[in-house]
Amino acid sequence: ELEDILKSTNEKKTALQFYNHQHEVVSSCHQSQPSKYHKLSWVKNQQICFKGQILPENCYNNLPVEVLRMIFGFLKPTDLRKVLLVSHSWKSVAEEPVLWTGFDFPEKSRKSSLELTKFMRTSLSSKIQHLTLANNGCGSDDSFRFDLTDEHFRQFLTLNLTSISIWEIELTEVSGELLGKLVAGCKECTIIEVYKSHCLDADRNLGTEKLSAIFDEMQNQTKLRSFELIAGLNERHIGDPRKKIDLSSISPTFLAKAFSKIEELFLENLDLNSFQLDAIFESGFVNLSSLGFRGIKLNATQTRKLLESLDKSSRLKSLNLSQVDTREIPSWFLTRFFNKITSINIEDTKIKSHQFEDIFLAILRGESVTKHFRMFEVTNLSKVSPDVLSKAVNKLESVSFDRRKHVDKHTLTEIQIKEIFRVMSLETNLKSLGMATDQTPVDAYDHIEEVDPEHLAMGLNNLESVRLDFGNEDGRYSFLTTVQLYAFFKQLNMKSKLKTIVREDHPDFHM
Repeated sequence: ELEDILKSTNEKKTALQFYNHQHEVVSSCHQSQPSKYHKLSWVKNQQICFKGQILPENCYNNLPVEVLRMIFGFLKPTDLRKVLLVSHSWKSVAEEPVLWTGFDFPEKSRKSSLELTKFMRTSLSSKIQHLTLANNGCGSDDSFRFDLTDEHFRQFLTLNLTSISIWEIELTEVSGELLGKLVAGCKECTIIEVYKSHCLDADRNLGTEKLSAIFDEMQNQTKLRSFELIAGLNERHIGDPRKKIDLSSISPTFLAKAFSKIEELFLENLDLNSFQLDAIFESGFVNLSSLGFRGIKLNATQTRKLLESLDKSSRLKSLNLSQVDTREIPSWFLTRFFNKITSINIEDTKIKSHQFEDIFLAILRGESVTKHFRMFEVTNLSKVSPDVLSKAVNKLESVSFDRRKHVDKHTLTEIQIKEIFRVMSLETNLKSLGMATDQTPVDAYDHIEEVDPEHLAMGLNNLESVRLDFGNEDGRYSFLTTVQLYAFFKQLNMKSKLKTIVREDHPDFHM
C-alpha cells in the first residue's frame, strides 16, 4: 500500500484523504488514533486499546541477560545501587563487576573514620573498584576529611580494587609496606606529586621512603599494568622553578625490575641518575605498549640507549617523549623506530631536518604504521621540504604542530602551511588537526591568514572534526579573514565530511 501511494500520480494524490485529529476520535483513552478509513490494512487488525486489560507480569524480568546488561551499562553507580533492590534477576545482572568500573567511595564515607567503617560493613563496599587518595587540605570531593591509618588500609586491602589515584598526600600514619601492597594489587596506578600548590598544606607528598616501598612491591608479585608518576606545578605559580621527584637514592635494580613488568608507563619530571637510567634501559621494556618519558632530560647517548631498548619491543604502540636529543642517532634507525609506532608525541626535542625528512619519506612510501604525530618545540621542522612535509602529514589521521608565534624556529613557514592545506584540499587521511582530546585551533597557526581561502575551505571540510577559536583576546593567535570564513561555511553547505565543529568565541571577536 505504501508503495502504491508513493507511485501514484499527482491527480490520485490530491484525492487522498489524510487524518485530521480534530474531526474524529475513536476512544477516550486513545484520542489520537485515526479511524479505520485512514489506516493501512496491517494496522487495522491491531488492538489499539488495552483499557481494562491485565498486562503481562514480569515482562522486564523476562528480558535476556545481555539486554539487561546493556541497559544497566547506561546507569551511574548511584543508580545501580537502586537496581540491586528491584528483584533477584536484576540483582544478579547489576552485580557484574564490568558495570561498576571506576566506582569510588561515596562522599559520605569520606567525612569521618566512623562513616568509612560503617560503609565498609555494607555489601555495597564490595563493588568499589577505584580508590582516590587526595590531600584533604585542598577541599576536593575525592579527599578523605580525616587522617588515614594502617587500619584503614587493611580495610582497603580486602577490596577488589582495579585502580588507585594518589594526589599530593603524605599518608604519615600509613606504613610503606601496606601502601605498596595496595598499589601492587591494582591494575592501574597514578601518583601525582604537586609542588608549590595553592593549598594551605603545600608540598604534601608521599616522599622517597613510601615511593621506594611501592617500587619494592612492584618488582615482586604485582597486578599493575599501568603506572604513572608525575611531578606537577600548579598553574598559579608558573614563575616558580619546576621541582622534580627525587628518586636518585632508590636502588637502580629496584626501579629497573619494577618498570620492566609494566605495560603502560608514564614518567614526568623525575630526577634519575645515570646509573638508574642505564639499569632501566638495560632491563628493557619488552612488555610496554605505551611509554611517556617527559621532563627527564637525556643526552644524546642516553637517548640512543632508550630508543635501542624500546626498539626490542614489538608491542609499543604509543610514545610520548620530551627533552631528548636524537641528533647523533643514525637517521635510518630513527626512521625505522618511529615508523613502527602508531602514536608519537615529541616535545622540546633536538632533531635534524634530514632525520625528519627520512621519517616523512617512509610515511609516503607506505612503510609506516604511524597514524598520529604531535611535534611541539622541535628543532629544524621549518627546514623540511614543504612538498615532503605536506604530503606526509596528510597520510596521517591526526597531526599537531607548535603554534607559539613568539618562537620562530618552532613554527611552520608560510610556504609549508600553504602547501599542507593545498594538499589537504585535494585528498587527505587526516581526521583532525591535533589529537582527538586536544584539537588545535585552525586560527592558532602562524600564516593561516595567508592560505588560499578555497584551499583552506576544502581542506577543513575534508576533515571529520575541526576547532575554530576565532582568535585570542591577547592577540597571540591570528584570525581567519572574512573571505576565508565565507569560503569555509559555503563549502560546509555544499559538500563536507565534517561531523564536529569545536568552537570557542573570544570577547574581541565579532562575526
